[in-house]
Amino acid sequence: MFRKNPTSLIHRVLVAGLVLVLYGVSAVAFAAPPKYPAVVEFQGPVWLTAKDGQRSPLKGKPVLRDKALFETSGSGRVKVQLDSERSFTVLPDSEISLPAISWESGEAPIIHLRKGSLRWQQKLSEKGAYNVALRSDLFEFLAPPGDYRLTMDPAKAFTSVQVYEGELFFSALNGEESVMVRAGQQAGFQGVFESGEIAYDVLLKGKKIPKGVLTPVTAIDTKELDREAEQEKQRLKAEQERKARKKAALVKKKRPGEICSEPSAKFNECAWVCVSNPKKEKKLCLVEQKEVSCVRRRCNANGVWAEEAVLDAAKASTLCKAQPVVGLCDY
Repeated sequence: MFRKNPTSLIHRVLVAGLVLVLYGVSAVAFAAPPKYPAVVEFQGPVWLTAKDGQRSPLKGKPVLRDKALFETSGSGRVKVQLDSERSFTVLPDSEISLPAISWESGEAPIIHLRKGSLRWQQKLSEKGAYNVALRSDLFEFLAPPGDYRLTMDPAKAFTSVQVYEGELFFSALNGEESVMVRAGQQAGFQGVFESGEIAYDVLLKGKKIPKGVLTPVTAIDTKELDREAEQEKQRLKAEQERKARKKAALVKKKRPGEICSEPSAKFNECAWVCVSNPKKEKKLCLVEQKEVSCVRRRCNANGVWAEEAVLDAAKASTLCKAQPVVGLCDY
């Protein structure tokens, strides 16, 4: 009767365990890097101090790693997508930092408003994967869903919130007293200075509460709401136009061998275009539904459109389109 060697069995168990450990390490090592938080749009001068500590003008749409500090000019703003549900926008003349960003998950649990304004946007029906604390020298709270703007003026020891959608409790940092601010309302906290600095009451274990008072909850001026809505509308319009220009530029990108422009074409290709040309006989370009000619041109060896020919109404109705058509010549 044969018995299994216990030493051999232990060896196999240890080897199997090592394989599982290596597999786990490998899975982590080759996991896809997080795609958030990331810059999704910006305008005007914006500076980013990233993990390397170098302050430089923001370019492109980087994914943020380790930590980040944004500084905007008087005409600058930058929107950061925290995850698929939540985003914040650094408004003009502002400084906002993300002091810690997880390499593994991309989680950024703290957003510190140093000065200026921040706009938080999150649909009321959506919930983030982790909690985010919105912080300044005068307040700190977990960001609830909604659309609201926080402002911090360290030179005046004043902070405020304006709620456009949703509601939140607003209070001073570690303060026991708070106020409910609902959509269309605003509130603030006026701190005090002592020896040129924001003054705090220091409690046990170093807990700090800024000295000062909460301001009453009031309605946001309707003119200001209208102005905010119009600014957001114009911003979205400008972004759509920018995307349209980018798309058009890609469409206009030349193919290899193209030598003619407006429209782009290769040697000996033809273009059918609706044009207004009073020197030639008018042939109705039916696509445009107005008195213009439908003409055909050929791209010559010099990269110039030549041999312009006015087409009759029958050909115009089939060959000319709203945009120039490029293809093999029909002769």
